[in-house]
Amino acid sequence: MGVPLDLGEYVRAIARGWWIVLVCVAAGFGGATYVTSNATPMYQGMVRFFVVSPAVTGQSALQSLELSRGKMASYASLVKSDSFIDKVVQASGNGLTAEQTAGSMSATADSETLMLTVTVTQPDIDKARATVTAVAENFGAAVNELEAGRTLPGGATVLNVVSGPDVLPDPVSPRVPLNLGLGVLLGLAAGIVIAVSRRLLDKSLKTPEEVEVASGLPLLARLPYSHATSGRAALLLGKVAGSLLDEAARRLRTNIDHLAALPSAEVIAITSARSGEGKTTVALMLAKAWAEAGERVLLVEAHLRQPGLAADIGLGKSIGLSDVLAGHLHVSNAIQHTSVDGLHALAAGTIPANPTELLRGPALYEVLEEMRTQYTRVIVDAPALRPFSDAALIGAVVDGTLLVVRHGRVSAELLKAALKNLEAVNTQATGVVLNALPGRLAEERRRFMGRFVRGMRVRRSRRRSRAAQWMPVSLSAGEPVKPVTRRR
Repeated sequence: MGVPLDLGEYVRAIARGWWIVLVCVAAGFGGATYVTSNATPMYQGMVRFFVVSPAVTGQSALQSLELSRGKMASYASLVKSDSFIDKVVQASGNGLTAEQTAGSMSATADSETLMLTVTVTQPDIDKARATVTAVAENFGAAVNELEAGRTLPGGATVLNVVSGPDVLPDPVSPRVPLNLGLGVLLGLAAGIVIAVSRRLLDKSLKTPEEVEVASGLPLLARLPYSHATSGRAALLLGKVAGSLLDEAARRLRTNIDHLAALPSAEVIAITSARSGEGKTTVALMLAKAWAEAGERVLLVEAHLRQPGLAADIGLGKSIGLSDVLAGHLHVSNAIQHTSVDGLHALAAGTIPANPTELLRGPALYEVLEEMRTQYTRVIVDAPALRPFSDAALIGAVVDGTLLVVRHGRVSAELLKAALKNLEAVNTQATGVVLNALPGRLAEERRRFMGRFVRGMRVRRSRRRSRAAQWMPVSLSAGEPVKPVTRRR
């Protein structure tokens, strides 16, 4: 089960997918524009009647009012009757059929106010005007015909036209602002749904909580993303101490020194689920941090298939670990100095035809044991756990293995599959390092900002304290004013 996303993750998902939201909004606006421009304009005419049923002999005014209210629904239905539609068609002379006329008319009755409103909506303003005029002229007679024989003499219903007949000069549809606004809102909603769905469907590990849950390992450090890590490794060695990356490396060093599951941390292997996650960067920064603490450190490049560390940090010799394992020379003859005091390096050496066979033999264990006698810390920059078993063979002979996970690069399934490579040789990773984190997730960035905020508060408090020393003191009447001197 994954770690549920918080509100901030949803907001960041929308922010990262801003271009999707923008495209969807533009598409929604364009679609609404197209539909609106191709829609037929509709004009609306209206006439409003006031229904009066005069009181007759034997009826009170209240009874007459209730009678009128009871007839309102019947009058509204009369508008759609075939007999009345035929009269409207004949009287209007607009050339529309009875079916077209009936489809364009509607009526609403308000029994409380005794108001009956007839609305005509047609695509031609002149035809709409002719139709609504015909309704106004013929509806009263139609109502009286309906009531013929059912009312007492003198009690015929009277329909007074109180509004209309008139037609609005502008079309009532399409409503351009409303349509465009709805198009933009629908596009915005679609863009947000797509952006959030991409984040939900993205199974790559991004947060520290997700990495800890997927790996089942303690998170030892969060390394922030740095442009220096994307260039040559020599830039990392020459980077000014005190940077966020250096602070994160020191944090990793401290956690390893006090990790209960790793009582002996003389030989540490650094690996990852797959290549490109920054394991070489982590190994280099950790080696530098231990060297700066006064340790005697050896950085070993064990990526025998595609070596590159020697060239990146400017090592002069091409010989290295593979030559030592093959028995071509002694390990002391292959170790080289780096630009950092106390930090030595052993390159990968000549690319062998059978890297796995070299690493699985007893020579690797013997070489590492000899390194222990000369260095207090040996950091092995191992290859990735997948697709080869080289890293697992190295993990079987070292004190502990650290797994590097790059932010947003590896899924939980891939990470678990990589860890099974270590289980196959009866070992397991000791801890995990989350690499290339954005500033909001990097631990050292947050600690730095916390120290900065606390420093600002302290300086503000001191300024207020100094200002209070110069504030005048209120005196009672007649008391002499004493000069205020500033305390040093």
